[in-house]
Amino acid sequence: MQEILDEPYLHFCIDAFLWMLPEQYLSPEALPAAAPKVISAMHHCIAASALVGNNIIVDHVLREKQWLKECVRLLADFSVLFVGVRCPLEELERREGKRNRSQGLARYQFDLVHTHGIYDIEVDTSTYSPMDCALQIKEALRDIHLSKALSTLRELPKSS
Repeated sequence: MQEILDEPYLHFCIDAFLWMLPEQYLSPEALPAAAPKVISAMHHCIAASALVGNNIIVDHVLREKQWLKECVRLLADFSVLFVGVRCPLEELERREGKRNRSQGLARYQFDLVHTHGIYDIEVDTSTYSPMDCALQIKEALRDIHLSKALSTLRELPKSS
């Protein structure tokens, strides 16, 4: 994305924020206790960076309802193109096996990350190359004023 966009964009990645933790907090036993504050800090950093005029790309796995709600609340005053990145579970598990990742994370997160079901655009990384997906997103950014996903999510009942 950063290579093809016409303006500079900062890239915020959930993994980069988690990797800021000391190594002893990255274990499967310790991470669940440390992660919520780190994730919330990332959300606030995104909003603060946008507030001073930066364009932002966010690479996030919104597997917790609270994470989505916090992002919606913090980003309510900004133009946001909410992109759903999809791929079949079998392909995700194949990719997971090739990466230095906890096995089973893709399966665990698969049904959680898209439960809200609302995006401005969706791309399928099993059907299109990363560049093709990036070009689809770049095209959608041209009409960001038409983006409605975030405002729709903001209007959902609070119990959702």
